[in-house]
Amino acid sequence: MIEQYKQFFLSDELTEITPYAQAIIDDDVETFVRVFEPYADKELMIDPIEIAAAYHSAAIFDYLVKTYDYSDYHNPFRLTLPVVLMVFERESMLVDALDAIPFGPQQMLAMYEHMVEHKDVEYFKQFYKAYGIDKKHRRDLLKISLSNEAVFDYLVKLNPFKKHLKHESIVYEIIAYHQHLLPYIEFIEDLSEHFEIDAFVPVLKLEDSALFERTIDFLLERKLDLNTHNEFGLTFFHEALRHAVNPEYVFYLHEKGGNPFFRTDRGYPSAHQLLFQAANFCLELSRIIDFDAEDYFGLTLSDYDAHQRKTDLQLLDVLLVVKLVLNMDESAIYELDNAEFYDLAGIHGIDLFLNAYSVIAFENASFRERFQFEMGGDIEVDDVTPLKDTLGEAFPFDVESSLELINDLIALEDDDFEALARFARENQTRLVITTDGADVNKIGHVEIIIESDGTITKHATVHTNYLDVYYLHQYYDVPFENITYIPPVSKGQRFLS
Repeated sequence: MIEQYKQFFLSDELTEITPYAQAIIDDDVETFVRVFEPYADKELMIDPIEIAAAYHSAAIFDYLVKTYDYSDYHNPFRLTLPVVLMVFERESMLVDALDAIPFGPQQMLAMYEHMVEHKDVEYFKQFYKAYGIDKKHRRDLLKISLSNEAVFDYLVKLNPFKKHLKHESIVYEIIAYHQHLLPYIEFIEDLSEHFEIDAFVPVLKLEDSALFERTIDFLLERKLDLNTHNEFGLTFFHEALRHAVNPEYVFYLHEKGGNPFFRTDRGYPSAHQLLFQAANFCLELSRIIDFDAEDYFGLTLSDYDAHQRKTDLQLLDVLLVVKLVLNMDESAIYELDNAEFYDLAGIHGIDLFLNAYSVIAFENASFRERFQFEMGGDIEVDDVTPLKDTLGEAFPFDVESSLELINDLIALEDDDFEALARFARENQTRLVITTDGADVNKIGHVEIIIESDGTITKHATVHTNYLDVYYLHQYYDVPFENITYIPPVSKGQRFLS
């Protein structure tokens, strides 16, 4: 994105679409002031200071800094002024801006973040020594520096930053995502006071097995228990069965004391935690995992596989799988709202259905225009041309007779559907609301048909698992009989004999 941004400002297109660009390129302040005056109070896609930075127009830059307030500036790409200046390598302008403009802490953090990601440690030190950061945001800066060990090493040797090494947020980031920095927090003797073991699920996804083992050893030496139930009722051994990228990680945890016979706090055996793992992964573990173990319902992992292969959807079968994955009682599941269920599934490694776009298709262009006139204030819609330009043939709708819903489909409330039904009745027309299809969304698809008599029918297709089936049924109000379920075949064949 940065390179495309730079290329645009250095292209002929800039002067073609920006009336005041040439005066800035010529660094002609008098002409610029005259040409820019009609635009001075308008919201601009291209700020003059960006052009001044691109072409090193020092006189224009000086005029803009003295005339306008850039202390909280950011462009449509969310780049702040200091970052823009670094992108165009205008260090002298950056120094002038830092000396003249009272940038706030967020602007300073954005500047340092760009340095951490794109500059070397000497560059960072030069500016940090001169401009620093207010003490309330030192921890934020230390967290930003984690992605650049040289900068991180420089900061933690400074007295104001040393105490922040003990903070939970820094410790967590190092253990979960920056394990090569573990030596910096070796002085911490007990992590059990601060974290439950589930906090370190990202460690299970490391590709480097040696780094995984070193990190696990680090955690165990600091009193984290592999067999304690976390807030979700799972042990870390259970989490490994669910999330580990390598079955050898499970064996390593077993060697270190992880107990495969411990059940979840809802009574599910270890084997059941493998429900969404691949066949080869599961078979590797046959020496330590009892695949014949039954839960309190008398069901084995193979039984759950069989349930998930059923395309004749039944609430009992779907709930059995949902209760297992979330490790929750049925009554507690029903208390979850849409966002809570979505987030909880994500915590357990399930990416639920989320539409990339939703489109209302009309019978012809005149109904589309009438809808915009009558309903535009109630239901936010937009032209679909950008979608068509982006997706091409994968966008199957007629641009002239369709509109994009601005908000997610799930955001439509009962009042919205009543308004849509009323429009269909009063205009004796049929509306079809549909989400992105299989070419774009590999999880599922939703279609809502509103007939000319106001009747609303909801349909869905699911290509994943029963969690998505439940989600679309419970929160999109799609009846089970209207959900076409096409489970992945490879998972279903895992334990067939």
